[in-house]
Amino acid sequence: MASFGPVRRLRNAVSRYRELSDRVGTTSQQVGLLTEKMNDLGLLLERTESLGRELAELSARVEAVGEDSTLSRRAAQIAARHTGLRRYPVRAVFLIHNPAAWDSYGELVQLMRDSPDFEPVVVSIPHFFAGPGIASGETAVHDFLTAADVPHLRLRSDDASVAPAMVDALDPDLIFRQGQWDADVDTAFSPAALGGVRLCLIPYETMNPTHNVPWGDPPVNSAVDMTLHRQAWMVFVANDLALAVAREESLLQGLQFRALGHPKADALRRTEPHWPMESVHGERRRRILWSAHHSILSGWNDFGTFPDVCEDMLAWAAQEPEIDFVFTHHPLLLGTLHRPESALSFTGYEAWRERWDALPNTASTTDAAYAPLLKATDVLATDGPSMMTEAQVTGTPVVFLERAEHIAFNPIGERLIRGVHAVPDVAHARVEASALLAGPDPLAPVQEQNVRELFGAPGAAERILDAIRVQIEIETGERRRPS
Repeated sequence: MASFGPVRRLRNAVSRYRELSDRVGTTSQQVGLLTEKMNDLGLLLERTESLGRELAELSARVEAVGEDSTLSRRAAQIAARHTGLRRYPVRAVFLIHNPAAWDSYGELVQLMRDSPDFEPVVVSIPHFFAGPGIASGETAVHDFLTAADVPHLRLRSDDASVAPAMVDALDPDLIFRQGQWDADVDTAFSPAALGGVRLCLIPYETMNPTHNVPWGDPPVNSAVDMTLHRQAWMVFVANDLALAVAREESLLQGLQFRALGHPKADALRRTEPHWPMESVHGERRRRILWSAHHSILSGWNDFGTFPDVCEDMLAWAAQEPEIDFVFTHHPLLLGTLHRPESALSFTGYEAWRERWDALPNTASTTDAAYAPLLKATDVLATDGPSMMTEAQVTGTPVVFLERAEHIAFNPIGERLIRGVHAVPDVAHARVEASALLAGPDPLAPVQEQNVRELFGAPGAAERILDAIRVQIEIETGERRRPS
């Protein structure tokens, strides 16, 4: 074994010491650099904290400015409402996106046109039934109003971006919308955007017969307490039962509501019957009108039965060729059939329609003017609560295809259901319809009582116009009623 002398060992120790010293020096340099970086990081953290505080302060200022802006806008809107109604005649703008609901306003527009103290302006606007940002349907509204000889302005579907400018240019005193659903129309026509104008509403439905599905968070009764209801100057309902619901279930306890009847009932009374198949068959045959509601999914009011009954209705029509069948539906049914939750796809519906339309004794219509069909038919088969209601005004016998799980009727609905023949399926509907086609409706007296007590006397539009005049006189101190 080799051994090292003292000198050799000393040299090795010195060498290792130098190597260790170099490593210590290098480590010391690295520690120094790390310390500098830590110092820089500390400064960065301090700056970040400072920047965070500055951003928080800026955010608070922006929020305060936003609140001030909202308060300022709201104050300006309130001031505008308090200083309005001085113009003569009063300019009333009617925003029309749903031709099927025109009868709520048609007579009122004509009465205003015939009165020196009002200037009605009708505007055809697109709807957003297909979803946010998808404006459509204005052409159909324009065509409908043109056919009805109603002068109107147009906000075309591809011009929806100029809606705010149109409102500003019209400078209305009153604005009538067709419904409380803000998502159906452009944001320029929302209550928030129209806070400086007196908003009015005659509901598109004659009356709501159900305990409404809660809407929003916190939930409200969508029939009487949506944002439009809350901000409205006046809301007109058909009867005292509807007014009682507003008083019990709305923020303002029905303060802005008036129970004066519904113009749609008068339009139904006046309408002339029309049956689209008369020219096909020549002679008068027995008639059944089938109207399908859109609520075929679960979670809304759940009245719709179309996917469950369409094949049975097709078989009924095929097996009784001596009866004319006309199919119509709620405007939203086709959109609902496009949804993945639907038990029947839209493609399946199209295939069904081909088979239905191929029968010699069937027809289909999507005409918004369904009242002439109600007047012309011998029997209505429907699952729709509104059709069930309106058919009683025309004195039409109703076979009501009642879906078991639909939302409960309110006191109005409990009255109305007594005037119809409720059945659980098409087999029972055929039995009831056969009896009604053969003789008088035993429920006709019940319908007459319902109409008398729930709709009141004819002349709803006149009563509404008088109520508007009275309210204007109260607020202005000026008599406005024509002598």
